[in-house]
Amino acid sequence: MVGKIINLTRTVIPKISANTKENIKNINSMPEMILHQMRTRGDKSIVHVDMNHCAAARITPNGINTIYTDALNGCNSVGIITKLKTGDPLAILSHYVPTNTDGQVKALEKQLNTYDSYIDKNYKPKIFFNIRGYSDYGKFEAVPNDIIDKVKTLVSKFFPKEVDTSITPYKTKGRCAFFSSANIFQFDPENLTKLKITNVGENEKFIDLNI
Repeated sequence: MVGKIINLTRTVIPKISANTKENIKNINSMPEMILHQMRTRGDKSIVHVDMNHCAAARITPNGINTIYTDALNGCNSVGIITKLKTGDPLAILSHYVPTNTDGQVKALEKQLNTYDSYIDKNYKPKIFFNIRGYSDYGKFEAVPNDIIDKVKTLVSKFFPKEVDTSITPYKTKGRCAFFSSANIFQFDPENLTKLKITNVGENEKFIDLNI
């Protein structure tokens, strides 16, 4: 049995030290580095999505339970979670530069086409946008971005019913040395309806997928 959801977020982000070994330790404490180390040691339950790539993963109790992308600093990360007819979640995650929204939409469409006949169309899918943000009079908001409408239009072709949409902006300026730029989706292997998302800056969301 693959382990439960692991706590990747830090209560305090460390500062640069004069001690090189301490800095290396701090780098290795970053959520994306922990997942990288686990993959390097042979953990097959984790899928990594590179920049300008899109991947899909069938989530199962004894198989894949984590999909993530990192190095987000102005790029768009779009995740789509839906349900297969088998009852298993399907997670699609993409990470593209903001000048290639058309390429990102095409990549998402390719994955949706691949799994289209296996998807339970009675389930309301969930779309998660992690995009660049800005501060406006003390309020942090997402920078206007056409990826949102383009993805919504795409998803409506596959899911004629209503979908759930979540937009989480992230900062690109004033980052500390060991700032995490990962977008991580972790499913509880013992209850796949439970999802934990760790966004850029280690903001956590716990979601009941009702699968």
